Amino acid sequence: MTGNDRRIREARASDGAAIRKVHEDAFAGVDEHVPDLTMALLADETARPMLVLVAEVDGDVVGNVIFSTVRVSGCEQVSAYLLVPLAVAKRVQRQGLGRDMIETGLRLLHARGATVVLVLGDPRYYGRFGFKPGHRVQAPYDLPYPEAWMARALPGASLEGLCGTLVCARSLNRPEYW
Repeated sequence: MTGNDRRIREARASDGAAIRKVHEDAFAGVDEHVPDLTMALLADETARPMLVLVAEVDGDVVGNVIFSTVRVSGCEQVSAYLLVPLAVAKRVQRQGLGRDMIETGLRLLHARGATVVLVLGDPRYYGRFGFKPGHRVQAPYDLPYPEAWMARALPGASLEGLCGTLVCARSLNRPEYW
């Protein structure tokens, strides 16, 4: 399915069921907790402000990404976000929708004054977008794969001098998510 009409837009409150369905499809048999985590994060006041994007193909929501506000202890002046979760329906994977949502999100966050975005994910995938390990922001829990804990400074910002421990939304603050 290539879709004639593709677009990335900010999610609306009415997209909740479609967002859940995308995560159920994308994570079926892989991680059954992600749809519940996604819905909890969307309702979590401690994650705000957040940027929630959806990808549509021919009018159907087929992708979702959430960028939630986080703090870095000791660097409260930094405007930081955590990219999690990202999902694309299986039938439209490998068509650039994840890339489009990430790139759109990074542009919108930059325009809103954000300086840093962090992610816990596959370095081969997120590295394409400038995310790198080796920064000095500690995850809230020990990580089995520290190379998967990456950060990216947005244009005009730097990761130099950024150090401390990540303080994330309550719904994400559980060791099993890290």
